[in-house]
Amino acid sequence: MLRVLKRILLLFLAFAAVPVVAFYVLYLHRTPLPPAPPHARAVPTITSFPVLSACWIDTGKTFSRFSIGMTAGSILVRHPAGDLLIDAGNSSHFVQDVSIYPFWLRLKLRSLAGELNPEVPLPEMLRRAGEDPARVRWAILSHVHLDHAGGLMDLPRLTVLMTREEILFANDSAAQAKGYVLAAYTKALPNPSAPTLQFDAKPYETFDESADLYHDGSVVVVPLRGHTPGSVGIFVNLSPARRFFYVGDNVDDERGFEDRVAKTLLLRDSDNDPVLANQIVSKLSQLHQTVPGLAIIPAHGRSAYKKFFRSGPLSCISSQ
Repeated sequence: MLRVLKRILLLFLAFAAVPVVAFYVLYLHRTPLPPAPPHARAVPTITSFPVLSACWIDTGKTFSRFSIGMTAGSILVRHPAGDLLIDAGNSSHFVQDVSIYPFWLRLKLRSLAGELNPEVPLPEMLRRAGEDPARVRWAILSHVHLDHAGGLMDLPRLTVLMTREEILFANDSAAQAKGYVLAAYTKALPNPSAPTLQFDAKPYETFDESADLYHDGSVVVVPLRGHTPGSVGIFVNLSPARRFFYVGDNVDDERGFEDRVAKTLLLRDSDNDPVLANQIVSKLSQLHQTVPGLAIIPAHGRSAYKKFFRSGPLSCISSQ
C-alpha cells in the first residue's frame, strides 16, 4: 500500500511540475545576448520647455499589483504646436475585430493581446486626463501591431505618423494572416505612397537616423527596425533632467535592456526579424549604460511607467 501511495505521489508531482516548467520556459527564461558594437554618442542639446508635459493613458492592464504586471494604452504629449498621442492600445471592439480569424488563432490573440483590452475606451480616458480627443494633432505608433493601432479606430480621424516600411507591413496579406496586424485598421493609416514619417541622416544619441517632430528637440523619433520592419522609438525631452525613450515592444520589460537578454519565448514569436530584434535589444542595453539617467519605457512594462509617472495612470509630468 505504501508503495502505491508513493507512486501516486510521484505521479502527482510529475503532473504538477509540467505547468511550472512550461511557465518558466514560456514566461521567465531569457537568453543572454552579445553586446552591441561600440557606437559614438551624438549628445543632444536639450532645453527646458515651459508648457510641455506627458501623461500616462493606461487603457488596459494585467497583474497590476505585481512586478510582472503589464500595461497598454498611450502616452499623451502636450505641446504648444499640437498634442501627440504615442500608441493607441487595443480597440474597444477587439473581440469583434479578431472574430474574422479561425478559432485557434482567435483564441491565441484573445489570450495574448486581448488580455490588455481597454476597460474604458481611449477617448474617454483622454477626457479623464483633461484632453479633448479633437485636440490631438498627431498619433505615432511604435509599430502597427493590433494592440498598438486598434485604439485609433475609437478616435476622430487624425494624422498618423508612420514610415513607408511600416505602412507596407500593415498592408501585407501575410502579416495580416498571422493576426498581428488587422486589415480593418489600415483605414486609419496613411497611404503607402504618402508616408508621414521620414528619417534624416542626422545622428541622435546612439542612432544614425532621426526625425525631430516639432523641430525644437522636444520629441525625436529614431528607427528600431526588427520587431516590425518600421518599428520606431520616441524620445520625449521635457527638460534636460526629465527624459524618456518609449521603445514599444522592442523589449518585454526593463530586464531586457538592464540584463541584455532576449524576449521570452512566448513573445519572441511576434518578432518579424528575430536577428534584427535581438540586435535592437543589445543596442538599447548599450544606450542604457551610456545614458543611465534616461528612462527607457517598454510599451507594456508597467514597472517602468510607474517609475517615471510616480502618481500612476492618468498622471502627467511637466517640464517644470
